[in-house]
Amino acid sequence: MKNNCAKSLGLLFLWLLSSCSTPSKDDSTIIIRLAQDPVSLNPISYGNGHSLQLLNYIYQSLLVTELKDKSIKPLLAVDLPTIRRDDTSSYFTFTIRPEANWDNNSPVTAKDVAFSLKLLHSPLLENERWRAQFDFIQDIQLSPTNPKVFTLVCKGYTPEMKLMTGDYFVLPAYLFDPNGIISNVPFRLIRQRFDSLSTTTTFKSFSKLINNSNLARDTAFIKGSGPYRITKWNSGQIVVLDKKKSWWGNKAEKGKNVLNNNPSRLFFQIIPDNAAAILALKTRQIDVMDNVPLVSFLEMQKDLKYKEFYNFHSPPSYDLVYIGVNGKKKIFEDKQTRQALAHLFNTSQLISSVQGGLATSTVGLVHPQEEEFYNSELKKLEFDPNKAKTLLRLAGWQETTEGWQKTIRGKLEKLHMNLIYRGGNSDFENIALLFKQNALKIGIVVTLQPMESSQIGEKLQSKNFDLFIRTLMGNPYFYNFIPLLHSSNSKEGGGNITGFGTPATDLLLEQIAEEEHIIEKASLLKELQRKMQEESNMIFLYFMKNRIAISKQIDSVVVSGIKPGYDVTRFIKKK
Repeated sequence: MKNNCAKSLGLLFLWLLSSCSTPSKDDSTIIIRLAQDPVSLNPISYGNGHSLQLLNYIYQSLLVTELKDKSIKPLLAVDLPTIRRDDTSSYFTFTIRPEANWDNNSPVTAKDVAFSLKLLHSPLLENERWRAQFDFIQDIQLSPTNPKVFTLVCKGYTPEMKLMTGDYFVLPAYLFDPNGIISNVPFRLIRQRFDSLSTTTTFKSFSKLINNSNLARDTAFIKGSGPYRITKWNSGQIVVLDKKKSWWGNKAEKGKNVLNNNPSRLFFQIIPDNAAAILALKTRQIDVMDNVPLVSFLEMQKDLKYKEFYNFHSPPSYDLVYIGVNGKKKIFEDKQTRQALAHLFNTSQLISSVQGGLATSTVGLVHPQEEEFYNSELKKLEFDPNKAKTLLRLAGWQETTEGWQKTIRGKLEKLHMNLIYRGGNSDFENIALLFKQNALKIGIVVTLQPMESSQIGEKLQSKNFDLFIRTLMGNPYFYNFIPLLHSSNSKEGGGNITGFGTPATDLLLEQIAEEEHIIEKASLLKELQRKMQEESNMIFLYFMKNRIAISKQIDSVVVSGIKPGYDVTRFIKKK
């Protein structure tokens, strides 16, 4: 039976390869598995993480993060910005590298940066997330004497601005807006008159241009200042990026360690099916695969015939798996009830059985490896059903033959709940099942509701849920949790889904966002972790580890917890 299955999968994969182009025989080509088609490579409205991975090889930002040590480095900028501050604003002055050119050999200038910021804020574009994220950039001032120098005027100051002021794609105005439709419209005006500009002919025309599918899929239009250009895209099969032969980065005199394009070709093989992807890995038809399924990863890691050809890496990621509790629901209003639920998750068992030990438990939303900010003095809420029962009684619940009951505002309520999660996610399914079993042992009925991601999104946004399982994608650079946790964002459609927040925690969040000094910020973050555990609107399970297999033919490998977990532009394939 197993042989038949393998044979079927083999035929499937051979069909996949034969139905599309095969990789170049050039020895420096790197073949990478993509689990999903990018769908769109529009740098403003791209749809998924795979799109972003590819876009990072095509377009560039002013600044970049170094995978080795997580430091911030200049990329398109010649250096880190100079910063000036006054009482209400901060000013970040950048100089673009003198060698930086577009594919038509015209220079990358401050006007391209201004154009890119206009795109992030223009009406009628799919840029809502960017408008909110970069709302702090209020204006851009171009140097009258140097076309590559500009200053960003920002509202207030937070330490995160050191990266965020340069963490967006700088796009070619000559290609995206060839007729200069918005070239004479000031950035500040677009911000101030967003609604009224949406009715103008100018912005209606501009939105048609930017929303055109050419910018999302046509290889002739997807061109940036990055080291690679897209040369082929067969939907659901392959995406090919080829190295630019006369890329400006090869002539740069400064900071060349972040300007790499070692592989001549990046060949992305789209293989959604995990079994087919594993077969491709085992038969050495791909060089790089991340998110390797756990069982296969553990088996191959021990098997000499695979260890001979691959290195297996499991860097800690910033992907945090947690349980969200709807604190606005009557039955969850009391924090002791929420704390009781936290004691019904056996995190140690989950890490062992669901993640094969490749995860890190945590007391909160700061990764334990961020030692300065992690509250290591806070004790984890351990699995303890008896403690859960004690907390329920303290919260006023009474254990009856029909389960836990409590009268809330004159009405008898039962402690029954639904747990929603993404269907098809085996990790979530196992977490949900184990929680259901643990809860039932103390008389709590939990109904499991796997569903599509879009359905979950609708329920969370409308606050129509009890509990949910989700992964929160984090990083070590941003500790401004106001969008996620401030009570002002707990209304329908806001980012604070669980209803967390008190005036005291709101003040704490605001202080964290503004605090520049490490010691003070650490103290505030540790207090936030303590308050979040006390409130238990979010029950933190673990940070996942990535599971990456990389061919031993490849040198110069750096793996990281920052997505996608490796920098393929540094890879050197041995001959």
